[in-house]
Amino acid sequence: MDKPPSPLLKSRIPRKTIIVDPNLFAVIDDREFRIYNLHCPLRKGIIYYHRDGTIFEHNIHSPRKHEPRIIVPKHLSRCLVKISFIPIKGNQILLFATYYGNSGSYLHLSIHEICSETRVGPALWSFNGCVDGHFDIDDLELIKSTENALGITFGVRFINHWKLFDISTTGTDASDNFPLIESGRIDVGLKLKKSWVGENSLVILSPDRHILLNADLKRGRHDETIDIHYFNSGGTNNMNFSFVTRMSIPIPWVEDLDIKIIDLWYPELAFSADGSKFAIVLNGNRVSVWDIRSKAPLKTFMEFPKPDYDDPPVRYLQFSSGNLGKEVLVFIERDDSSSLETIHVINVTSFETEEILPLNLENPGIYGGVGALFFDPNGGTLYAELYGTIYEWDLQKNKHGPEWWIGE
Repeated sequence: MDKPPSPLLKSRIPRKTIIVDPNLFAVIDDREFRIYNLHCPLRKGIIYYHRDGTIFEHNIHSPRKHEPRIIVPKHLSRCLVKISFIPIKGNQILLFATYYGNSGSYLHLSIHEICSETRVGPALWSFNGCVDGHFDIDDLELIKSTENALGITFGVRFINHWKLFDISTTGTDASDNFPLIESGRIDVGLKLKKSWVGENSLVILSPDRHILLNADLKRGRHDETIDIHYFNSGGTNNMNFSFVTRMSIPIPWVEDLDIKIIDLWYPELAFSADGSKFAIVLNGNRVSVWDIRSKAPLKTFMEFPKPDYDDPPVRYLQFSSGNLGKEVLVFIERDDSSSLETIHVINVTSFETEEILPLNLENPGIYGGVGALFFDPNGGTLYAELYGTIYEWDLQKNKHGPEWWIGE
């Protein structure tokens, strides 16, 4: 019997586009074929990613033979770690990329005009240089700004504050002059907690930068504490946050060799687009959604089966923007017993509707799993990448009104 039409998706059957031959993923060392950091920052159908050190732009809806386009070629002496394209003011887009080399860590920044058909044009300005002696490149993150000419700033986190850096495009093109100029800071009244996983605990800012969450996880503890800080005073580039309250969320227990222990994975947090709620994955296999103001749980999902490997069974937790498509929460669940990865698409307004989209793992031991899950910038289309193929689902259009609309 056929299923009734989906209230969330225009069709449960995805559109598929092959961007790398899936047979290439069968080799033991397939790193040169794997696709990393896929995202869709400009418009539906135009995807950005890097593969084998080269940065690409790819219109997956275009039949033209010159797709994909190379934006930045492979650097012969550096290893490309991550990339991100971010639209900025003035009909331009910023490319932020990090590299590792034999003599240190390197930063690539370039500003491009957005050309016709919403494509990335040639670089108007660029910087390529070493960051050693300035900060740890792994601590550098992008933060939206309303006070500078580009609409974007960078943050580097310390124990109880961030230092903020603006991009200076004067006299830095193809030179050794470092382009990130300290422009402000974000202060937090209570020291941000550290955990045993790495050096730092998880800290995230709400999209409007008015709420800060700080999660802390320690061995042998039965709950996760989340400190909530609210914006107190200051301007966009000098913000002060005050500690408001501490939440305690139980950590799911797992059985291991008949001994009840807490087998810890680092928590994963995600804010909704309007900052009114957040989702958290605890111990890799329990997903819950919380109201930020009341600190009340809106929904807790079943615990997902613990896999036989070291990766958590739940990944890619995120909300859509809700601007054009329905506002949804998505994540991927791995089930080793069925060789499936399942995409969960959940209505986060009423929590009454959930779509389950299974993707078959032909050989999980060799291929791994889904490499990316992401939305177009308007939240109207969901993408997943598996073995070099892009799967694409369109969400039902958002009807402006109190039920779904969350605003720009």
